[in-house]
Amino acid sequence: MTPKTIRILVTVVLALVLLIAIVERTDDVSPQSEGRALLPELAGHANAIQQIHIKTADADPLTLRQESGTWVNSSRDNYAVDIGKLRPLIVALAEARIVEEKTSNPERYEKLGVDDPENGGTGTSIVLEGEGIAYAVILGESAQGNHRYARLADEETSYLVDRNPAIPTTASAWLLTDILDIDAKQVRSVTITHSDGETLAIAKESEDQTDFTVLDIPKGRELSYPTVANGIAAALDTLRFDDVKKAVDRPAETSVVFETWNGLQISAEVSSDDEETWVRFTAAGEPDEALTGISETLPDWQYRLPDYKTNLLTRRWDDILKSVEAD
Repeated sequence: MTPKTIRILVTVVLALVLLIAIVERTDDVSPQSEGRALLPELAGHANAIQQIHIKTADADPLTLRQESGTWVNSSRDNYAVDIGKLRPLIVALAEARIVEEKTSNPERYEKLGVDDPENGGTGTSIVLEGEGIAYAVILGESAQGNHRYARLADEETSYLVDRNPAIPTTASAWLLTDILDIDAKQVRSVTITHSDGETLAIAKESEDQTDFTVLDIPKGRELSYPTVANGIAAALDTLRFDDVKKAVDRPAETSVVFETWNGLQISAEVSSDDEETWVRFTAAGEPDEALTGISETLPDWQYRLPDYKTNLLTRRWDDILKSVEAD
């Protein structure tokens, strides 16, 4: 095939693409919608929204709702929602304006991603509800970087709109995932006790001591490296979870106690359920000022932490000591 032939084929393909686009615009599109808001009344009712239902074909449906002035996730036992993720979605839908109309032919919805997930489609269904108000839209594929295809759930016409909000589709991705943030410099001691009786303790004698001391090292053993205990003390630093559920009483496989220089005590109980590890925290302090910034509901929940954080909370002697050389 000669370069000239390739150029001709490319030109033909581009012409067909343009023709298809023109046909779609003139076949079932009216330019009268261009520039108007996708949901004209939402901006005036945004603060009245009480519930948001989100559904995709490949994930469980989830509901975000207001409860006593706080947004919670019904799919996670009403745990608090991260408003930093929720607000941009509502704002984007309220501000979205139509760039151009697209197809009204249901056979073409799949190409734009605006087919209803209730019927197995690939779109993302979003229903916003409040007292006496309801808005339902199906968001499709992203386009042109910051645009997106969309269709009102009760209309046939689809659109290209000038907003492309991020929409987490899993329940845990909507949550406010911060738990604790206790810098290792605030920690005075940590004690890890396993259900089989193995206990590991680290501590500092003074706040200006650089590294933690590992207490009661077994005779004949030595640390894998001098600062190995410092990571354990930092386990509560910028602590966030991957998932959460309501706490249930069960025997702890590992119990951990952090004590700080200002009298705060954080206890962690580690247990397993269905091959997943969960951690429950409680806090106590004397004086009470030590508890400032720590949620009173902390003991009500069990958290699935990132693996590296769980590993720090469940350290054993063999994890921090040099291997015993075989005779």
